[in-house]
Amino acid sequence: MGSEATAVPPPRQARRDGAASAAQPPGAGARLRRLGFALQRLREYGLPPRSLAARMAVAFALTLALILLAASSWMYWGLSARMMQEDRESMLRKIDTVAALLQRDAVDSDAVRQEADLPLPADAPRDLFVRLRTTQGRVLLQTPGFDPALPPAAFARPDAAGRPQLRTVHLPHDRHFLIATLPLRARATPGAAWRDVHLDIALNRTAESRILADYRLRLGGVLLTALLAAATAGYGIAWRGLRPLRHMADAARDIGAQDLHRRLDTALLPAELQTLAQAFNATLERLEAAFGRISQFSADIAHELRTPISNLWGGLEVALGRPRDAAQYREALESAVEECARLSRMIQALLFLAQTEHPDTALQWERLDVPRELAALAEFYDATAAEAGVRLQVQAAAPLTVRADRMLLQRALANVIANALAHTPAGGRITLSAAQSGQNVRIAVQDTGCGIAAQHLPYVFDRFYRADPARSRRRGGLGLGLALVRNIMRLHGGDVRVDSREGQGTRVTMDWPAA
Repeated sequence: MGSEATAVPPPRQARRDGAASAAQPPGAGARLRRLGFALQRLREYGLPPRSLAARMAVAFALTLALILLAASSWMYWGLSARMMQEDRESMLRKIDTVAALLQRDAVDSDAVRQEADLPLPADAPRDLFVRLRTTQGRVLLQTPGFDPALPPAAFARPDAAGRPQLRTVHLPHDRHFLIATLPLRARATPGAAWRDVHLDIALNRTAESRILADYRLRLGGVLLTALLAAATAGYGIAWRGLRPLRHMADAARDIGAQDLHRRLDTALLPAELQTLAQAFNATLERLEAAFGRISQFSADIAHELRTPISNLWGGLEVALGRPRDAAQYREALESAVEECARLSRMIQALLFLAQTEHPDTALQWERLDVPRELAALAEFYDATAAEAGVRLQVQAAAPLTVRADRMLLQRALANVIANALAHTPAGGRITLSAAQSGQNVRIAVQDTGCGIAAQHLPYVFDRFYRADPARSRRRGGLGLGLALVRNIMRLHGGDVRVDSREGQGTRVTMDWPAA
């Protein structure tokens, strides 16, 4: 029992296993086993999109991607805006400088030419170009390399205040320019007449556009890499963070019908899972209690049915054992009928008890006059009480109304009254009383009978429980009356309790919801 038997493979199989292990590098088998276990766990706890870890990883990655996208967009916008601002300032400074020179010098002066034709080598790249042209389109002065694809029509006219308007132009072969024009008056040569000219300024922004394009590409790569890394890391973190939940699932899976006494250990669980584990443990407690009640109920039914069936069987066997006269046969049949009647009452009581076990049992709600109902019950049991020598009285001041099912209320009170009559000796008294108690109407049945011992009080509402089994059976009691009363009170949202002292009597109190 304490050791486990290990199966030994046949020699051929052992040789194959040995050859396979020899062919594999050291540690390969352990890695394969770990990989297989990981795949099994993934299949067991769900793959994307059902996996909670995958959903958390996707949410984490998307959140990080949105944050990075917002940050990257802000950085890109800041860089682009800064570069554009510097280019605009360069163009406006150039326009102001050339316009100021033209107010003082002629177009063909050295100062103007030097400003338009920067002292750079002929093959050096130029970014800023200046062109002076007449209103008829004749070019007076132009920076070498001024792109001929920028015709005068491409330049926007100044605004209403006379300020130059800068605009971006995209040319073929991925060329980008920032251009502006300013009409002014200038002299072509010293001493010549003043005439209207146009000052065209063009800034080559192709390099900046390429820098921004490269920056966008790099940001896209960083964003994609961060997204993949965040998804992978998020899945790993979520999978590791959900390990206590998997352990809970493994522990719950091992609990069977015979292990309902086991509980999940909540000591090392995270705070978020402790509530779940406590709720599961509470469910196990309820299931354990329910299974216990069902097992006890089954045992009680078997025990209670065994006696009448044995009596019925034994009586019939005795009657059939030898020939008898008609009177003896009649006596045997009467005994059988009595036992059958007892079985019928027990079955009906058990069926009714099963119906009252369900909270969703359909009730016929009515507003009932409590004093009238107590008076009707007292009148019904008056003959039985008189035969037993017991005085039955009602103490209830009108008006008292409850909201209840009439049949169930009468059944509950009838069971309590019947118990009181069965345990109250001749000369005793049974009092039915009712009074308002907060939001409830308290109905009490008090007798002056033999009472119930203190050790029996916690069990009087259990099914088939009898404080005095022998006497209860002689009186025909089934031990189900108070169990029915408790279920009926639960269906109505009320409460029932028993107070008793041995030799002084018993008081059963029922709180019904007032109408």
